[in-house]
Amino acid sequence: MPTSILFTGHMIDKPGRQKPRFPAELEAAVVERLAAAIAPYAPGKMAFVQGFASCAQGGDILFHEQCRVASIATTIVLPFPPEVFLKKSVGGVPGSDWERRFWHLWNTTPEEQRETMNLPPSDDAYGACNIRLLARAREYGAVHLIALWDGRHGDGPGGAADLVARAGAADEPDIFSPWSLMTDP
Repeated sequence: MPTSILFTGHMIDKPGRQKPRFPAELEAAVVERLAAAIAPYAPGKMAFVQGFASCAQGGDILFHEQCRVASIATTIVLPFPPEVFLKKSVGGVPGSDWERRFWHLWNTTPEEQRETMNLPPSDDAYGACNIRLLARAREYGAVHLIALWDGRHGDGPGGAADLVARAGAADEPDIFSPWSLMTDP
C-alpha cells in the first residue's frame, strides 16, 4: 500500500522574534532528526512512498531536502503563487539562503508534484493549504505525520498546530519540538 509522509513544521525564527520557537542554531539538529524520521520510508525499505509539505523556510524546506537525500519524491503545495509565497513565508532571515533553496526545490520538482492554489494572500489561506496538503496525502496513500512542533498554538491559522489537529493520522505520528533537540554544551 502506498504511504504518504505528511510534514508540518515551524519556520526558522526571524530576527527579533519575541518567543523563540525554532532558533537558527538548531537547524543542523533538525536536519539530523528529520533524516532519522524519514529513513524507514526510503526506497528499498518501503515501496511507493511520497512526501507532502508546503515549502516555507525552516522545517518545510528541510523536509523536502532530506526526502531528496533519501530518494523520496515530494509534492509541494503553496497557497499563493511562488513569488508571493516567497515574500510571505521564505524571505526575512538576513544572510540566509532560504530563497535559493526554495527556488531549487520548486524548479526541480516535477510539475505534477507542484500545486499553487492561487488564493488571495490572507492568514486563512494557510489553513486552506493545510486542508489541501492533507487531501493530497490521503489520495496517495496511508498518512504518516511528521511534525516539527513545539506543542503550542501558532501565530495564526494554518500553522503546525492546525495540520497536526487536522491530520488525525492512523499510525503513531512522529512529533518533536525544536527544543527537544538542544544539547548542553
